[in-house]
Amino acid sequence: MITIENESEGLKKSIFEFFRMKLPKDYKKLDIDLKIKVEEKVIYIEVLGNRIKESEELIIKGESPHFIIKRFLFDLFSNYKDFDSSFGTLTGVRPLKLISKVFESNSYENSKKILFDKYRINREDIDFLYRVYKNQEKVRNNSSTKNYNVYVHIPFCPSRCLYCSFDTTVENKEKMNLYTKNLIEDIKNYKLDFLSEPNSLYIGGGTPTSIGLNNLEKIIDVILKKFKNTKEFTVECGRIDSLNVEILEMLKNNGVNRISLNPQTFNENVINKLNRTSNENIKYWFDKAREIGFDVINMDLIMGLPGESKESILNSIKKAIEFSPENITIHTLALKNGSKLFENNYINKEDYSDLLRESKTLMLNSSYEPYYIYRQKKSVISSENVGYAKKGYSSIYNIVMMEELENIIGFGLGASTKILDSRGKFNRKLNSKNLEEYLTRR
Repeated sequence: MITIENESEGLKKSIFEFFRMKLPKDYKKLDIDLKIKVEEKVIYIEVLGNRIKESEELIIKGESPHFIIKRFLFDLFSNYKDFDSSFGTLTGVRPLKLISKVFESNSYENSKKILFDKYRINREDIDFLYRVYKNQEKVRNNSSTKNYNVYVHIPFCPSRCLYCSFDTTVENKEKMNLYTKNLIEDIKNYKLDFLSEPNSLYIGGGTPTSIGLNNLEKIIDVILKKFKNTKEFTVECGRIDSLNVEILEMLKNNGVNRISLNPQTFNENVINKLNRTSNENIKYWFDKAREIGFDVINMDLIMGLPGESKESILNSIKKAIEFSPENITIHTLALKNGSKLFENNYINKEDYSDLLRESKTLMLNSSYEPYYIYRQKKSVISSENVGYAKKGYSSIYNIVMMEELENIIGFGLGASTKILDSRGKFNRKLNSKNLEEYLTRR
């Protein structure tokens, strides 16, 4: 058990998250008592446990105590078995949000020294993060606090996958119709304070195509009337059991220029145990989308699903590469509250050593470049999730949303609106996550 003695709840939470992410397999078994006292110029820290007894006085020199303490703990525990050294002491969702400031203000060589000295990020991770940063450069240079993007959430799916923790409802015609009606009213009545057109539109879920052609077309119609044209219009069509030719044609005819077809894995033995439909027909739907005229297609994969070996994960990545979509997004399985895997206390015992490195090598050698990255807690392999793109096909929405570069207007269940104020800080508004409340509030 990890006990942390300090008056700051924020500091205690930060240190606990450090252990949870750096020693994901062992943090629950650790018997460690940390006593931390932060004064104006000095941090007094004592670490006591079965295998360790250390005390130190850490000098504060213009840094947050959080970073100083985590750097000390990183050095202290880095030789432990299964210690995850990736991204050094950083434990946040958006590593580039902090690191980009270092890259912007320093040469690459100086950046590497700063990032190791301050955050213990190793050279391999720095090289990869810099590559992501450079691949975002065009979007970053064109971004503005006056730009805005629109996200619309559809919380319905043909079935609930075992790994899903989203507020998703299995198809229900009555609820889908009422949800569509309320969502349309929200979009119509929104007071738009921006004069320009949005930088991007994104309809996600859930599975937006599961609500049927008529409902989805009504939503798209009101979006276009409200916000007009956009550079990038994405609709997630992740589940092929929600598709028909008429839906794809409708999307194309209404200006949608980017879609997702998400196999998650090409291992049929694995997919059949996830309460998810087979991928046997995904080639038909991929080819049909190309035939209809979709020039930008994304495929999602998840590494670490139950029954998935390292070899089969790499085979799924190779299969996705063979399809040659413009984007491939590779997630690592996160065991989140609300998912069946979490409720059933799923533990992954596969050997995934070097999987992340090999997956990156596969993608880079196949002319895919990493263009955005985020991290999740409670992941079974590592915390990183990477979006890859062919040259010229990086998603505007994914970059500005993940790096918090521009305003986001969110509609629908659980969607978040983030509007930048005059100081460059976001004012956030989170929509209700309760479907019944959303359906009956009028």
